[in-house]
Amino acid sequence: MLSKEIERVGIPTVCVTAFHTVAERVATNRILIAGGKFHYPFGNPDLPKQKEFQWRRIMVKAALNLLTKPVEKVTVFTQEEPSR
Repeated sequence: MLSKEIERVGIPTVCVTAFHTVAERVATNRILIAGGKFHYPFGNPDLPKQKEFQWRRIMVKAALNLLTKPVEKVTVFTQEEPSR
């Protein structure tokens, strides 16, 4: 996985995915489990437009925040989808 190779040169990464098992298998250090669907890890088109925008913003902020967290091994984080 690309994120693992980027981490090897000292650049922190976050893998945002709905299927964390693949990211865990390749030992990606920071994994953010998206509460949305597989095809939309940073959003959910089933939500009303304003809620979907809010969801995307929350996910991006969560991923950026995780870049500052020091981790020594595979660490899985979750972000719950906002209510409709």
